[in-house]
Amino acid sequence: MNPRIQISALLLALSIFLLFFTGRESDRFRVKPEALSQWATGDTSAIPVDEVARFLISETPGILLIDVREEAAFREMCLPGAIHIPLGKLSSQGYRELLDDRNGRRIFYSNGDDLSTAALTIAAGLGYRHCYRMEGGLNGWYEKIMNATFSGERLSARENALLTTRFEARRLFTHYNSLPDSLKAGIFAARQLEREKLDGGCE
Repeated sequence: MNPRIQISALLLALSIFLLFFTGRESDRFRVKPEALSQWATGDTSAIPVDEVARFLISETPGILLIDVREEAAFREMCLPGAIHIPLGKLSSQGYRELLDDRNGRRIFYSNGDDLSTAALTIAAGLGYRHCYRMEGGLNGWYEKIMNATFSGERLSARENALLTTRFEARRLFTHYNSLPDSLKAGIFAARQLEREKLDGGCE
């Protein structure tokens, strides 16, 4: 069976289940399950890996990466600066304020597309907006970023910019995942402080 059809069927079943079995009225799905399934598997909900890499390199404000895999997988390896919300806890009240922020973009990812698409369906069904998924997940990240190579004799300006971003994202990913957990949380805060000093000049 076509993987896209399998994902759509899975999401439709998940949507119907959550429509009837979420505990509180405020947590019930606000969109029809069929519409959710069609939207979550569409191209408009997916952000390409290269764009996520660019967000990381430029430290684009308002971007929140959310890893929906199990905790062990998240601790072993994750995208720099990502937070962990396992798929089973995504509808929890404790994450409402974080997910309902209308000023930024939340990007779900998993190893492939299945869990992140399910996460996107749940988030959209609960009324959260500005939510997306990283197309291809970490498998796509490894294919395009970690395994990026140059072959040939000449490089166009566009190809050069793309490869530069990929190599820089690869370096950041490798460095970030080599750090102990206690240091990961502070790495972006330190870089932000350094950038603010450069932008503001010396006092």
